Amino acid sequence: MIEVKNIKKIFGDKTIIEDVSAVMKAGQCNLIIGSSGSGKTVLMKCMVGLFEPNAGEVLYHGENFTAMTGKDKTEIRKEIGMLFQGSALFDSQTVEQNVMFPLNMFSKDSYKIKLNRVNEVLERVNLVGANKKFPSELSGGMKKGRTGKSHRP
Repeated sequence: MIEVKNIKKIFGDKTIIEDVSAVMKAGQCNLIIGSSGSGKTVLMKCMVGLFEPNAGEVLYHGENFTAMTGKDKTEIRKEIGMLFQGSALFDSQTVEQNVMFPLNMFSKDSYKIKLNRVNEVLERVNLVGANKKFPSELSGGMKKGRTGKSHRP
């Protein structure tokens, strides 16, 4: 579970988000909706630690992420996935390499274990067999994990 409490983010003299609170429950579809420029991306970046909020807290399973050290944040980030608006895949890498990228950064597991994890993830988003494809070979929906098929929980 992710909880944001009274988040505020200011850039210069402009307040982007103020007093935003929400609970994102595990196993549920959680949405952040708003008009363009309303602070959705800023809130998400505060939630994953790319931005430090000026006020408020971000809690992961009750632990205050905003107050953690870098090493502790790294441990939490191993559990976080974030998809950017433009898919943000590395064009020069295969699907397998893109999925394995954070595993190489944060895991000391063997290649075989990481490859098994890649295949599990690709199966969850209905992309079995897409390992060696490049992003240019995928449809827009495939890049975001939406293939029109239902996803298993």
